[in-house]
Amino acid sequence: MTMSGEVPAVQVVAVMGACGPERKDFAAALAQRRGAVLLQADRLATDETALDSALRLLRLVPDRPELVVEYPLASAITEVIGSLTASDGLSGLDRDHGPQPQLTEVICVVDAAHLLDDLASDDYVVLEADQHGRHPGELAYVCRAEVIVKQIEYASTVMMVNWRLIDPGELAILVALVAHLSPHAQVRFSGDPGARTLRSKVPGYSGEESRAGWTCLLNGDFQPRHRHARVSAFRYEQLRPFHPGRLKQLLDLRVEVEEFGRVIRSAGFARLATRGHITAQWEHIGQIISLAPLAFDHQLEDPEEMLAFGQDIAFIGMDLDAEGLTAALDEATLTDVELTDGPQLWRTFSDPFPVWESVTEAED
Repeated sequence: MTMSGEVPAVQVVAVMGACGPERKDFAAALAQRRGAVLLQADRLATDETALDSALRLLRLVPDRPELVVEYPLASAITEVIGSLTASDGLSGLDRDHGPQPQLTEVICVVDAAHLLDDLASDDYVVLEADQHGRHPGELAYVCRAEVIVKQIEYASTVMMVNWRLIDPGELAILVALVAHLSPHAQVRFSGDPGARTLRSKVPGYSGEESRAGWTCLLNGDFQPRHRHARVSAFRYEQLRPFHPGRLKQLLDLRVEVEEFGRVIRSAGFARLATRGHITAQWEHIGQIISLAPLAFDHQLEDPEEMLAFGQDIAFIGMDLDAEGLTAALDEATLTDVELTDGPQLWRTFSDPFPVWESVTEAED
């Protein structure tokens, strides 16, 4: 119930997806079925004020309908959620007099016929200039597979299209994979009568989301809705830091060639022996892996704030040899002798990973 004088929120449904035609058709059909206002990706891509304008116009409508927003592929899902949940997320909107946007659903449209190929692709897309902390006019290139996986991870519903084009056995694998990437999301199928009355049963978005499968796995709250014998996930924990040279060899010569099965997604927290007192964010999707500085021990006032002393990484994939990969990862950490020799020797190890410029700035 709305309190007297309080302007009701505008309920927003975000439609994401890598395949433009399928995403566009789905968003249009969804808006028509619900009697919602549709804001298409083409307009968002050419008019940065389009969303603000749509919300302002809806202020004039007595019985305010939903707003279905179709986002271009070059939209980071975390930025979309942030802009629709943060109190100052939309630059031009007068939030004191509303109406406030309320993100109720994120529907990710997935082309089942091409999903596995898309996740293995090393193609890049250009994100909008103001995303990822970029200045206007500065381009940000992000792997297409990363965009797709993160859209799935944050979705409340994953809508499968072109699913009739593949074998039912392969479809069962894809459904289980999506459920492992996004345990809280519903998986639905276009053309299925049940999809016509699609409404997410997942609570709306607050801006502090823990929906991704890897996050659930590390939090001990991993309950995928669908399972398959070929799809699995496991958590790797190890107190010892990685030897960066051996880790790089493992990733390039063994993991990349799928010696331990196909790792679709891994993420979590890691430590390199050469970069002491720094917790790194481990991000791995398809053929792309990155390690970026996340927290510095000397900046933590409370020891309990430490994200990970050693390694804490979630792995999700197909035909995974969890025991074999765990053993290989252990071999990439410091040996007993190296551990005893201490940090002074560790700094001399070969380190092929890119330099963290922010580390130098943080330690100055």
